[in-house]
Amino acid sequence: MNLSKPLITLLMTSCIPLSHAELVPMDDGLLSEYTGQAFITIDNYNVTQTTAGFSGQPEEIDTEFYRINIGADMETHLSIDNLELGKFDRYENGEPCPASGCDPSRLQEVNDADISVKDFALGHYEKLSDGSVIDHPFKTVNPFLEFAFENRPDGTREVIGFRIGFEQAGGVFSGDIQSLTGNIDVLIKGTEWVFGFIPVQVEGQAYLQYGEDGDQNGENSGSLDPIRANFIGILDGDDISAGLIPDSYLLEITPEDCRTSTGTDTCQPLNKFQSMEVGKASDNGMVNNFFISSQSKDIAWAIDPNGNLNPSYGNNVRTGNKTMVVDENFTQTFLGAFMNIPSGGLELNPHETVEGLPRQPTRYTDAALGLF
Repeated sequence: MNLSKPLITLLMTSCIPLSHAELVPMDDGLLSEYTGQAFITIDNYNVTQTTAGFSGQPEEIDTEFYRINIGADMETHLSIDNLELGKFDRYENGEPCPASGCDPSRLQEVNDADISVKDFALGHYEKLSDGSVIDHPFKTVNPFLEFAFENRPDGTREVIGFRIGFEQAGGVFSGDIQSLTGNIDVLIKGTEWVFGFIPVQVEGQAYLQYGEDGDQNGENSGSLDPIRANFIGILDGDDISAGLIPDSYLLEITPEDCRTSTGTDTCQPLNKFQSMEVGKASDNGMVNNFFISSQSKDIAWAIDPNGNLNPSYGNNVRTGNKTMVVDENFTQTFLGAFMNIPSGGLELNPHETVEGLPRQPTRYTDAALGLF
């Protein structure tokens, strides 16, 4: 027997008990007995910032932001067969090609998307020796959605950016990473066995970079590559601290062309790391300001919409052909797609850095994909 939608609706509503109550005003004394907090809040703020679009020309714009905050703790398992964001033509140096098309005399990016991850997943499962399975979801605190508008002098405005993020996040992030664009800081810390029997404590900071072969011209080996990178490691010129006692380092080792003086590779392909734990380097297993964004112009996103909203462009860090704001109140992103996992988010020991990390089980049954 088939029931029409109106009939089903009528049957459902007929089961709901009805009550009638008169609305009465509440005085201040009665109101003071109740406290509460909004589940969803909205922040609205303006920032004047220097940016650049497809033209590549810097300009100062009035940017208005609307941030929708969801006051909740959430746990999730998420799987995407093929995550691709920011798919458009770029030159080798990360500069976007104009709308008229790429200049054929210039080298183009080999990777065709800013973020490209096959078999992307958040959260994992742990299978014990007795056959039981422990659920380890990806945990988030206070998720938010944020939109960026450009307010133009003629009174019109346009959406130029969007991001989804979390005040705090922690858990296992898995995937076969083809390319990444963004701010991905990895702390490398632990014991390195020199000559196979001397334990040396080492510590260094890894970033997205060019590999040993460099770019398509064979240049920039070991240099920072924040746009469509497929390698990560200690940058050439950065120091690796080493010593016989943890946190008491007596020696600084500086890599050159992706290699230390002892022959250790310092540049590793991203797809060697099939699962990484976000928040591992922090005390509470969570990292602040984890987000993925998409923007049609370079945008500085505020970390705290209630904090200092005047970005400082006085000092810059190395980002190849791009400029990133050094400002604790903002995260600078580039035109296209961007992933932000800031310092304290990821940690590897020296062995994991060289050998890579296998994929953790991300589904109960992954026989067809070979993921479990």
